[in-house]
Amino acid sequence: MKLSFKTDLENGRAAGINGFGSATNSMLDALQTLGYHVEFNSTRADVELIFAQPLWQSFDEGPSDAYRIHYFPWESTSLDKEWAQLLNRADEVWTPSPLIASWMPGMGITKPIYVYEHGIDKIWQPIERKKRDITRFLMVGAEAARKNGWLIPPAFRNAFPGNDHVGLTIKSIQSGWNNVKILGRVNYITDLYSKDEMVNLFNTHQVYVYPSAGEGWGLTPMQAIASGMPTITLPAWAPYREFLDPRLAIDSELVKSSHEIHPGKYFRPDTKSMIRAMQIAFDDYDSVAQFAYENAFKVHERYSWERVTQDAFGALEQRLNAR
Repeated sequence: MKLSFKTDLENGRAAGINGFGSATNSMLDALQTLGYHVEFNSTRADVELIFAQPLWQSFDEGPSDAYRIHYFPWESTSLDKEWAQLLNRADEVWTPSPLIASWMPGMGITKPIYVYEHGIDKIWQPIERKKRDITRFLMVGAEAARKNGWLIPPAFRNAFPGNDHVGLTIKSIQSGWNNVKILGRVNYITDLYSKDEMVNLFNTHQVYVYPSAGEGWGLTPMQAIASGMPTITLPAWAPYREFLDPRLAIDSELVKSSHEIHPGKYFRPDTKSMIRAMQIAFDDYDSVAQFAYENAFKVHERYSWERVTQDAFGALEQRLNAR
């Protein structure tokens, strides 16, 4: 099967080490490892796959018998009507999240819907963490409003008033997110990090906190889990919830979205349960760290990029052969 791969990124490849760019590169590597013939923006392919938001849809308009797939992540229960119409131009619609796939028919998507889950890169190797003099909490991606990074510092201070044996790092790619680099026990990082620097950032912290209202997948908490780090997040949207420690779950409810770009509903995290999870992670660290370390290996086995890619494209080939 010849595959034409398209994204809103130049030449298909991305420089990013997290989010959309990271998933793009890992997907391409897995396809090529599995022996698929991949070209960029080709008009000679059997299958034309676009990995981008609907706004950037660019199916070939010339004469082509290519089978069209639009693959995209989403985070809420509704979708802009124009975007839904664009998605219905495809023969199939793919998304990484089983939850989002279950919501898609209600968004006006009439084409067959399939799930191609994201994988985990091998660089996020499990490390066995032990209690230290200072337990360092981490959140990456605070620049996105729906990820609720702004909720974490006050929750952290409420969880640990006057406790000098804890610290918090908030990582954002927008330098204007906070003008203060260090504020008490909170360290704000706005520098661009290389892949190695990002891995080191995860490996030098003890607990990951991620109160996001919704995710099309949620790569950074998955990376934390895969590195053996106890992870505090919302199981409600997490495709990999079976690998999350239930003691560290953030309770949530499905509420009307407050962000115009994400219509419909998404999950509102319960701050009190986030505070409680932080305290449990600190008080019973060796136990939650052991749980995380043991599950990290299971995550790598279940979500290797080669495995999830083979599952998705093997099923596609069967559908195409049955046409």
